[in-house]
Amino acid sequence: MSEPKNETIDKPLTAEDIVGVLEGRGWTAEIVEESTVSALIKTSPQGLMKCVDGRPSDHSGMDGPKSLGGVYAIATNRGVTDLEGLKAIVEEVKSKGHIPSVHGDDHAHPAPMGCGFFKLWSQGKLEGIPAPEFDSEQGTAAVIEAGGVYEQLSGSHEEKVVYINLVPGTTIAPKADDQAFVVDAWVAGSFDLEIPKYLIAAASTVEQLGGPLKAKLIVPSAPLTPDDVVGVLEGRGWEAEIVKESNIPALIKTSPQGLMKCVDGRPSDHKAMDGPKSLGGVYAIATNRGVTDIDGLKAIVEEVKRSGSVPSVHGDDHAHPAPMGCGFFKLWSQGKLEGIPAPKFNSEQGQAAVIAAGGVYETLSGSHQEKIVYINFVPNTTIAPKANDQAFVVDAWITGKYNLDVPKYLVAAASTVEQLKGPLKAKLIVPN
Repeated sequence: MSEPKNETIDKPLTAEDIVGVLEGRGWTAEIVEESTVSALIKTSPQGLMKCVDGRPSDHSGMDGPKSLGGVYAIATNRGVTDLEGLKAIVEEVKSKGHIPSVHGDDHAHPAPMGCGFFKLWSQGKLEGIPAPEFDSEQGTAAVIEAGGVYEQLSGSHEEKVVYINLVPGTTIAPKADDQAFVVDAWVAGSFDLEIPKYLIAAASTVEQLGGPLKAKLIVPSAPLTPDDVVGVLEGRGWEAEIVKESNIPALIKTSPQGLMKCVDGRPSDHKAMDGPKSLGGVYAIATNRGVTDIDGLKAIVEEVKRSGSVPSVHGDDHAHPAPMGCGFFKLWSQGKLEGIPAPKFNSEQGQAAVIAAGGVYETLSGSHQEKIVYINFVPNTTIAPKANDQAFVVDAWITGKYNLDVPKYLVAAASTVEQLKGPLKAKLIVPN
C-alpha cells in the first residue's frame, strides 16, 4: 500500500501553525499585530544583521535584522560548514544592504564562544544541522576578513520573552533593562531559507539555553488607508478630503535632478523643485528611524543619492543661524516631536554634514502663507512650490521607498503643521 499523501506539504506556514508547533513543545504563544508593539522599528542599512541575543552590545547599530548567531543563521540553514562558504554569505548579506556580523561576550573564553547559538552548533546540538569545520575564533576572523563586524555583548541572559517577528523590514532593538530574544523570521524569506528548519532551530536554541518558553508572534497590521488618515486628521480637529490625482493639475512627475526637499511651501533659491517633498528633506528619514548622529545623517544622504534623488536640507533668509529656518528641524532639535529623540547636532552641523556627504542646502525666503496641506499617495509625483499659492506638500509615498514607519511619519507631519500654526486643512491625493 502506498504511503498517504502529505496534503499540507506545499501549504505556506502561518502564524497559527507556528503557535501550534510551539505549544506542542510546551511553550505559551500568542499572535499580536505590529501596531500593538511600540518597540518595533524599521531596519536601516546602518544596522547590524546581528544575533537574536537580548543582551546589550558595544555596537550602536541595533536597527538591523536579528537572526540566529547573525550570519551563522544562514550558514546553519543551508548546511554551510566551511570558512569559504561563510565568507560568501558575508558578501551576500552586504549585497542585500545589511551589515553582516557575529558576536561574543565579555566573559566567555575564548570571547566568540559567548554566542550560545554558535556554541550549540559547534557541539552538534542542533538537530539536523551539521557542525561547522571551524571554531569560534576562526569564524570571527573569516567574517571580519570578508567585511563583516564582530560585536561584544555584556552581562548575563535575562530575556523574558521571545519575539518572532513576521513584519518585513522591522526589528526590535535590545534593551539592557528589558531583555528579549528577537527572531526576525522575515529574514528567512529575504535569504531564501527553509522556514520550518529556521524556526525549529530558534526554538531549540532558546530551550537549550534555558530561555523563556513564552513567545509573541508579531504579524503585519492592516495597511493604513487614505480613509484611515482622514479619520485620524479629523480626530485632531482638521478638515480632510480625498481627491483623485486627475483633479490636481499641479501634480507633476518627479525627476532625478529634483531636490528631495522640505514640505515647506515658501519659494527657494534652487531651481530643481520637481523632487519629492519630505519633512525637513533628509531629516524626514533620520527622525523616522531614530538617527541622531552626524555619521548616521551622512549615511542617509548617501542612501538618498543611491535611490535617485538629490538629498537636501534648508534654512531661510531671516533665521539666526540660517539653517534654523527649517521649522521641522527646529521642533526636532527642541524635542517637540513626540516619540522622536532630538538630534545630537545643531542646525549648522547638520547643514555641513549634508553638504560634505554630497547633498544640497537651499535657502527659502519670505514668510509662511500656506493655505492647505497636500498629502500625496501617488508614487513618483509631487507639487512644486508656488510663491503666490503656498501649500505644504507631504509626498507620503516616499515612506515605501525608504521603508519608513507610515503612521509615525504622518503623525510627525500633522504635529509639525499644528505646532507651526499652519492650516488644519488637508487634501489626500490618491491614484486614479
